[in-house]
Amino acid sequence: MELSIVEFFQSFRSDFFDFFFQIFNEFGDELVFLIVASLLWWVVNKHFAYRFMMIFLTSVAVNDIFKNLVKRPRPYTNTSVVSITEPTYGYSFPSGHAQNAGTMALVLNERYGKVAKWVQPVLIAIVVLVMLARIYLGQHYLSDVIVGLAMSIVVYAAFIYFAPKIKISPIKLVYYAIPIMVLIGFFIVDKNYYVAVGSMIGLTLGYDLELRYVKYEVKAKATIQIAKYAIGIIVALLLKEGLKLVFPYSGNDDLNLTQLDLILDGFRYFILTVWLSLGSMWVFKKLFGKFQL
Repeated sequence: MELSIVEFFQSFRSDFFDFFFQIFNEFGDELVFLIVASLLWWVVNKHFAYRFMMIFLTSVAVNDIFKNLVKRPRPYTNTSVVSITEPTYGYSFPSGHAQNAGTMALVLNERYGKVAKWVQPVLIAIVVLVMLARIYLGQHYLSDVIVGLAMSIVVYAAFIYFAPKIKISPIKLVYYAIPIMVLIGFFIVDKNYYVAVGSMIGLTLGYDLELRYVKYEVKAKATIQIAKYAIGIIVALLLKEGLKLVFPYSGNDDLNLTQLDLILDGFRYFILTVWLSLGSMWVFKKLFGKFQL
């Protein structure tokens, strides 16, 4: 039944739809998350950005745990389905892209949904199009994207409900959770989990040290904000891609990674997020500190 739904979507295949859905596919991927998260951190509010990123990364880790428990093959493994984009590594259920898009939409709506009436409809439209894209591109079944969206709501609701009840700071909570996250990593041999854990540790360490020693406030004139973001994102992208050369995969692609590859991937994102949360803020303070509002 679900295979026939994917086949139905692909029966409408055309160059236009291929391009259209590959564009919206990116809204559930790590590059869009990096752009949005860094913009929030460097330009808007680092405290909200930390919350946004930690909810998102927790959602990624939870998604990967369920993927590796269910181990459902992706639709394109059937001969009747084509992988229109590059084949996605890992398992199919639940959809990480749908969960990522849902998580980002929920947290952004929390802050901006009441600011302008158009925000919520746009966020909903993006989430729906990401879900449709994953089916059309042959990466997921309908139940994958529905459950992925549902899990984003559950993770977000858990943060809303439990966070006020926890008496220790989010920073200390992450530090206490590191041994558990590392232990789970021995059983969840999947790239996204290692990336999420490495990023959570890097963000939290950087955020903690920045609050203690750098104390940079991000508010500034528009020209300074543009300059800051340009410097920050260029370095971030250079680190993201350049560290692949420093810590290369043992094989030729990311579909068959060893556990050492995954550990190095986690370390690569640890470095990237330390830059995002600490290194960039130190540089911004040195270059633009006197221009703060």
